[in-house]
Amino acid sequence: MSGDFSEYRKKIDRIDDEILRLLNERSKSVVEIGKLKKKQDADANLHTPAREAAIIERLIQQNSGPFPSEAIRPVYREIMSASLSLEGPQKVAYLGPRATFTHMACMQKFGSSAQYIPVNSIKDVFSEVERGRANFGVVPIENTTEGVVTHTLDMFIDSNLLIYGEILQEVSHHLMSKSGVMEGWKSTYPMCPCRRWRARHVPRNCAWKIL
Repeated sequence: MSGDFSEYRKKIDRIDDEILRLLNERSKSVVEIGKLKKKQDADANLHTPAREAAIIERLIQQNSGPFPSEAIRPVYREIMSASLSLEGPQKVAYLGPRATFTHMACMQKFGSSAQYIPVNSIKDVFSEVERGRANFGVVPIENTTEGVVTHTLDMFIDSNLLIYGEILQEVSHHLMSKSGVMEGWKSTYPMCPCRRWRARHVPRNCAWKIL
């Protein structure tokens, strides 16, 4: 049995070596495309969401398994993110801090190789991109519970920036307390998307105060 494992592991190693070689070949092509874009237009943006989406959808359609189709998207997001970083850091401003839902949306769109810039407000996200300190900005525009984020829409009216892509990010919250029981609540952190749940389960405590 151990000999069987050894043969399969050697085969996996050979395949991994080939994947690495092909990734480097792919990266060389990405670099050459970047050079051509810059030659044609010095301000050309290397990130092309439509092209990336088409690549991923094509691969998902062609996938015959057993590699799961739902894993193709995150794998290629990181490949594309790393490839773009070869032309310089892709700077992305977002409504911080780290580990917020906006940050999670950034990671979903641009991968781990991008350089993320947390700022304090939606207005600051627009400012970072307008001043050229970030290549992209990620802002909340709509919530299925609360509706549109009016402040973001107002900023688009006054700005010459355009929407470049869309990210759908699942938002979920966890109710946390030291006691583990609802009785005796005195205060909570405000969570607007949880307003309906709170009104139904703990209406006595719907007048929030910030800790």
